[in-house]
Amino acid sequence: MPILFFAAAGALCGGGAGGGWYLWRRGQQEAAKRMQQRDAEAAQQALRDAIDLADLRSKAREAGLDPDEVVAGYEKLRDSQVSPDDVLKRLGRAAITG
Repeated sequence: MPILFFAAAGALCGGGAGGGWYLWRRGQQEAAKRMQQRDAEAAQQALRDAIDLADLRSKAREAGLDPDEVVAGYEKLRDSQVSPDDVLKRLGRAAITG
């Protein structure tokens, strides 16, 4: 991307270094803005995940399950370490208590 700014500076300023430096700096600022936006979106997603995990833990406790095991299972499913079919098979073999 900065190479485009240099090319534009050369065309506008007849190859002057001052215009090229300005456009290069402007490109850096734009890249920093985009990176800051991506970081903010990632932080928001992490916060939503934390809220979801807190709710999942609460529901697991209400159901009489170990919250840590439930969260670990959710994370494996989310990260594609197990498939939904694997979960159904395990549930079919699980002992029914209660």
